[in-house]
Amino acid sequence: MPTIVLCTDPFLNSAHRHASVFGRRGFQPLGIPHPLGGITPEAVSERAAGLNQHIIDALTSGE
Repeated sequence: MPTIVLCTDPFLNSAHRHASVFGRRGFQPLGIPHPLGGITPEAVSERAAGLNQHIIDALTSGE
């Protein structure tokens, strides 16, 4: 089943380190702007709208 990991930019290094420890070569999480907490629902929706195509591409590329 295709999956994708979304994390805010400050956590990308941690995501890569965890993937390396578990042998997940080629792992590519999708970084999103930080923070998500403390912003308006409208701002979250705007960020999400900008990610739609990136998520579709990641899930359908087979990589």
